[in-house]
Amino acid sequence: MDNAHALHPNYADRSDNNHPVLLNHGPVIKSNANQRYSTTGISRSVYKVICAESGLASQDFVMRSDLGCGSTIGPIAAAKLGIPTIDIGAPTLAMHSIRETTGADDPFFIYQSAQHFLDRQDNPVLDIKRQG
Repeated sequence: MDNAHALHPNYADRSDNNHPVLLNHGPVIKSNANQRYSTTGISRSVYKVICAESGLASQDFVMRSDLGCGSTIGPIAAAKLGIPTIDIGAPTLAMHSIRETTGADDPFFIYQSAQHFLDRQDNPVLDIKRQG
């Protein structure tokens, strides 16, 4: 849980046209074809339910496959711990710069989704047995 690249108006060509990430439009689920994030189909589905139950929209960040991508510790932690994980973040402009900016509502949206997950009486049980 951290930040996610939002569609920057000065660098729109660096974003995937099919997945625009906007400030103040909900938490962002991050995924990458090269597995630079820990999000899986199952964890994405569970988080979308958590957001929907919280009355929040969620957004999808998909890095363009022709551009390099940062990473998180999520894939390493997921592999070592063997638990379902997801990489989510607040939409952010100019990430890693001195002028890093997020929408006024975005940190609260992340908080709301995390609080709802922790407060649920019965969190989803994931059966992720490998099909052989």
